[in-house]
Amino acid sequence: MVFRGIGEVQAASLPTPVPAAGEALLRVHSVGLCMTDMHIMMGHFAVKPPRVLGHELAGVVTAVGAGVDPAWIGQLAGVSPARFCGHCLPCRNGSPHLCANFECLGNTHDGGLAEFTLVRGEQLVALPNGMTAERAVWMEPLACVLHALETAVALPRIKGNDGRTRVLVSGAGTLGRLLIQALRFSASNDDDSAVSVAVVDPNADKVRIALAAGAEAGWIVPRSGSADETAAQIRAWADGSLMAVIETSGKAIAVERSLDWATPRTRIVLFGVSDPQDRAAISPSSILAKELSITAAAGMTPATFDAAARLLNDDRLDTASLVEQVINLEQVPDALTRMSQRSTGKILVRL
Repeated sequence: MVFRGIGEVQAASLPTPVPAAGEALLRVHSVGLCMTDMHIMMGHFAVKPPRVLGHELAGVVTAVGAGVDPAWIGQLAGVSPARFCGHCLPCRNGSPHLCANFECLGNTHDGGLAEFTLVRGEQLVALPNGMTAERAVWMEPLACVLHALETAVALPRIKGNDGRTRVLVSGAGTLGRLLIQALRFSASNDDDSAVSVAVVDPNADKVRIALAAGAEAGWIVPRSGSADETAAQIRAWADGSLMAVIETSGKAIAVERSLDWATPRTRIVLFGVSDPQDRAAISPSSILAKELSITAAAGMTPATFDAAARLLNDDRLDTASLVEQVINLEQVPDALTRMSQRSTGKILVRL
């Protein structure tokens, strides 16, 4: 499936690639469709066509080039899709995910929405016994979620009167619900402070599903207009002390509302991808009065990818419940078009 230009993702017959030195040929088994793929199709990312999309993938290694261990051949492998140069200023300053020479499958190199794709040997990830390709494709999105989570808790924790730390997730789509699961997991493994998680979304069904997935509270908000009543309810739930709002929808109105939902010293983390043309109207006075922090979490880091790979071995993360549909390769263009019209659960492509 090749990105040809804005609004155009089409099937194409391409030669099976041959691995050069340092490369492995992967027979792709499963790929997760990401909202980033949709944003590439919509022209929101500067990806030069033609480009085979797909950066959440797993498959079987069928051939390797010189310098790659031949023991990989025949093995089911996950893939770490991003590569960082290690030499630029962001890399040297400990922010490799902001690498000036960033490379990624489905972005700067052809990705996984094909029967075969090439990956560098160092991008292959050994899977533990029993991990399926369908579960392995969650490594990259979970790594991004963990980066957002570590960004949200980078400051000392702000606690309510009852000693609990409260986090609001704005947007109950796939990543929002995965965030809720990750937060619940971290709370169960944290001896320092209990964490309470709530969610807000315009879609009542998504709020209901998020509550079933572990959110303590949830609110349905209109897609436009005032949400003042909800803001008051959120602040009451937070006991006047909301540590973070993690905004996953990428909608400008959700960013604006995050400032209303915030309590003193709340950290607002922008995590959802936005249309580059969108603009949010925010109040500097409100930011100053509450000493709010507005930051962002872009992509994954090597550390969060490694953590995600380990965490997926734990049965407490229910990725299967996040899957809305399993499709074949030929259905990808229609699926991306649907994603541009409404947010969905995760769509998996099985080859």
